[in-house]
Amino acid sequence: MHTTEFELLETLSQPVCPVCTLARREARTYLVGVFEDGINDPAVRDDWRARGGLCARHWREVREFDSVLLPATILLRDLLGSYLDHPSPVWKMPDCPACKREAEAEVRHFKALLGIPEATMLKALEDGPGFLCLRHLVQMPPGTLRNRFESRLISFLPELDELERKQDYRFSKEPLGNEKDSWLRAMRALGGEV
Repeated sequence: MHTTEFELLETLSQPVCPVCTLARREARTYLVGVFEDGINDPAVRDDWRARGGLCARHWREVREFDSVLLPATILLRDLLGSYLDHPSPVWKMPDCPACKREAEAEVRHFKALLGIPEATMLKALEDGPGFLCLRHLVQMPPGTLRNRFESRLISFLPELDELERKQDYRFSKEPLGNEKDSWLRAMRALGGEV
């Protein structure tokens, strides 16, 4: 097996979609690389200028980086200056390079997931709380593995019911069990890595 396949199996030990999680991690690694070392690379700056910068989600992510002030200032000055030098009558969404990396990684990781032997995947699902989000689940071929992933999502429903019940003032003193993060897992199932 390749490193990607091991990473996918390892990520199934967490209550997340491994495809979304690893794709998002790859986009973040790209951004960290740009803001730590790539900011002075003319090819990177030309590419970002042509694309219009990042999407809102990735700009928010960059704000959370350590020591981002100087590289962000340099890049933002370049992007804003470039736009003001060549204004457009119509604003368009940036063709975010981090989103592009994330989308490419998502395709690659999903293909790798399909290449993992079914018995290995089933064992990983027995051992961990991982699942596939709906977007990736519908792409799975029919069979035992898809059924197991669907069963995992179905198991969220009674946990959501229990969490809702414990929000009622009459039961709010009861300790939370496995249902405590069911709302986050359901959110990830519906929206990917959110």
